[in-house]
Amino acid sequence: AVRDTERRVAERAARERTIAERKIALRLHTELDRAFSELRASLNAQMRPEISTLASGFLSDLTDARYDEVDLDENYQVVVLDEGVPKPVISGGEEDIANLVLGLAISQMIAERPGQPLSLLVLDEIFGSLDESRRHHVLGLLRRLGDRFPQVILITHIEQVRDGLDRVIRVTYDATTGTSVVRDDTATLGPPDASVAA
Repeated sequence: AVRDTERRVAERAARERTIAERKIALRLHTELDRAFSELRASLNAQMRPEISTLASGFLSDLTDARYDEVDLDENYQVVVLDEGVPKPVISGGEEDIANLVLGLAISQMIAERPGQPLSLLVLDEIFGSLDESRRHHVLGLLRRLGDRFPQVILITHIEQVRDGLDRVIRVTYDATTGTSVVRDDTATLGPPDASVAA
């Protein structure tokens, strides 16, 4: 009975030590969670207005100033503003434009940070739901960003944009060999005038 009591006392002491250690770890995690939440809120307060401003400029360029302002909510969802009022319904093309300007704004912000050179911008299937006019505007905007992004790579299935590019690399699938075939179609284009390729 004495040995059993001693064993139980030892087990209880071990459990109490474990509980004390876990309480310390919980306090640490709670404090870290609070600190990271405050840091996130602080960074959001600093970055969201700058990203919104950059994105608004891109949006104005891409929509011929039809829309010239976007706002970002706390989850960085883009809200297009029409004369300062949130636009409740946007088309698929407008949604694609909104997402594109957000991506470009964040990329430009990173590129402008000291010690963070960013010479390459890769955009995947950004023309899907855009009409011909907006595609033209996007290509023009990408050319104007050439000082910040010397090389822009576009991945697209839209044939109509190839005439606005400096270099075209076509990737096709050869079903007979089961391999991808890469071909340089640049020779079929006019003379290049900036570094935009697809």
